[in-house]
Amino acid sequence: MNDIRILFLLFLLYSFLGWAAESIYCSVPAGKPINRGFLTGPFCPIYGSGAILTVLILSPLKDRVFLLFLSGALLASLVEYGTGFLLEALFHAKYWDYSDQRFQLQGRVCLKNSLMFGIMSVAAVYYLQPLLLGWLGLIPAEVLPFLSGGLALYLLADTVLSVMEITTLNGKLAELQQVLDEIKEKAHTASVEKLEVLQDSIAARLDENTKARLSALYERKEKLESDFHLFQRRIIRAFPTMRTVKNNESLQRIRDRLQSYGRFIRRG
Repeated sequence: MNDIRILFLLFLLYSFLGWAAESIYCSVPAGKPINRGFLTGPFCPIYGSGAILTVLILSPLKDRVFLLFLSGALLASLVEYGTGFLLEALFHAKYWDYSDQRFQLQGRVCLKNSLMFGIMSVAAVYYLQPLLLGWLGLIPAEVLPFLSGGLALYLLADTVLSVMEITTLNGKLAELQQVLDEIKEKAHTASVEKLEVLQDSIAARLDENTKARLSALYERKEKLESDFHLFQRRIIRAFPTMRTVKNNESLQRIRDRLQSYGRFIRRG
């Protein structure tokens, strides 16, 4: 695998297979299609990175299956932990959380997944790698530069757009959280839901300026809760355990609204 183009295409194939496995694994229990992953397209780069590292580093252990299994589980877990840490540092959000698992580390990795990674590592070295290399060997040499270059440009564009949408989503959640906090502060209540139920009786005890401000805040809240792009809604659905550093209340309100909307669509 001295050709960087072949290596890149292998990375994409493993990323696609990881995306497919994740999406099926999450869609079946949910009873609906779920597009897993950070990117819009059908790729989970964390799987591609883990698989490439596995076949590059651990292929010499091919004749020692158990050691390959353990090393693969450890290596892939390190990749998952590092990816989770990096996403949390960059976007101030935890996109997956295994804290409810019995054996886990800071919610970023868990024993169950690590064991599955070990099995997948053995499968990659023994079966997938030879199969995928055989498929890629069928690509004509004159086509390879255009195929790999075009897919690289696509992946770069998808990554840039996804980062922009995530940044916008975080900004909207932060603004919504500020609105919710101000509503509770102005109305002297600890619960926005309670205030919404008792809004008329509470409003009777407030001065005109405060009532006008609350009215504007409620309008802004409604707009923010309903104005989320398709990609932003997909990210929230794709990571049901996602938590943010400061805006979990606003995130939960959006998640509840999306679930209510989904139930309405299914009934219709």
